Amino acid sequence: MTSYLLHSSLQPSSIPTYRRAWKLFYKFYNSVFHLPFACLPISPSLLALFIAYLFDFHCAPSTVTTFISALGYSHKLLGFPNPSKVFYVSQILKGYKKVGFRLDSRLSILDWLVSIAPSLQGSTYQMSQFRAMCSLGFYAFLRIGEMTAPCNSNAYPPLQLYQLTKLISSVGELMAFKLTFGDFKHSYNTRPFSVILSRQPNSTCPVALLSQHFTLRGFRPGPFSFQRMGCLFQGHFSPTSF
Repeated sequence: MTSYLLHSSLQPSSIPTYRRAWKLFYKFYNSVFHLPFACLPISPSLLALFIAYLFDFHCAPSTVTTFISALGYSHKLLGFPNPSKVFYVSQILKGYKKVGFRLDSRLSILDWLVSIAPSLQGSTYQMSQFRAMCSLGFYAFLRIGEMTAPCNSNAYPPLQLYQLTKLISSVGELMAFKLTFGDFKHSYNTRPFSVILSRQPNSTCPVALLSQHFTLRGFRPGPFSFQRMGCLFQGHFSPTSF
């Protein structure tokens, strides 16, 4: 029972990530030392080499931070000192965040997705819905399951209109939308969390695209009615393509 409760403390989505972190560490250890596995605790110097190994494979800084946290969690769970808290290891991670930063190409991909909407098969409403969905997902950091319902399902999409609030300036101009979540990952016994979607000086502006969509949809209560893009544009997207 204690093992079950301990296992339940982790989010289900975190478990595969933790397993992948250890899988990569053992792959690194085997490739460098030609040994099948390393015994705990991992020394700070060995952890530093692992970080350098990940850097050679061009892992994103955020990914590396997650992996190192996963290794540290196992140490704390077994009562060992966390090697990632040693000063020079934390400085290596800090340096990784600086030099490992790469220009995010996802904004270019978003711009492309929004620009090709008119060339896809579908109604004007679906085109508007598609653009709003892409922009909302990008700027609100949403996963596909947080804003869509699966194809061929009677389930409502998670997002409801009451979660969206207009932020108006003193002169009556719509400046941003506030998207509020009462239920989200790690939301147990916490207050609702909000994301501000501000105007952007480009064609992917979430305020502009959501406003265009709601001009067609209206502001009647209910779900945003987003579906998986594969449902909207059969032949162009698969249900898992976004």
